[in-house]
Amino acid sequence: MQLGSGTEQFGDTMRSTLELGVVARAHGLHGAVKVQLHNPASTALEGMKQILLADGAGERLLGIRVLGNSGGSVVLEVEGVADRDAAEALRGARLLIDREALPALEEGEYYWQDLLGCQVEREDGRALGEVAEVFSAGASDVLVVRDGEVERLVPLVDDWVTEVDLAARRIRVRDADQFEPTKS
Repeated sequence: MQLGSGTEQFGDTMRSTLELGVVARAHGLHGAVKVQLHNPASTALEGMKQILLADGAGERLLGIRVLGNSGGSVVLEVEGVADRDAAEALRGARLLIDREALPALEEGEYYWQDLLGCQVEREDGRALGEVAEVFSAGASDVLVVRDGEVERLVPLVDDWVTEVDLAARRIRVRDADQFEPTKS
């Protein structure tokens, strides 16, 4: 199974924009920003000319230019941001992209945030918890499944995950006892 970047879920409908990451901090003196992508392996920003930026001031479409990578972050030049103070003011802003601007997903591929909030069940239907986070562990992506203070890490691979039903907001896993619970 492969994952993309992210999205927002509102009830039974998917929002048309995907959250790719957040502005982590200013980079340099001339207004560039470092962006921490939710999926560090994502190439979604490559070739992009505009991005929807969401912060306390609302959402606005701004021109961007990818300057490169630095320390696991993407460095961007953002339209209208000319100095370090203006770049620092964007800290925490979310980068959104129209879902339709991304390539279509193949069968068995999902955007990370489409999985957030899904109920995780054993094959017999008994609840394990809810997907609270997703992260990349190199060889596979991992679901962080929480039930109250109990947390389990479930590799998102076909050997363990038998069904992902986004419409029903449900993920089924086999051999759930293999995932040692810890306190979150």
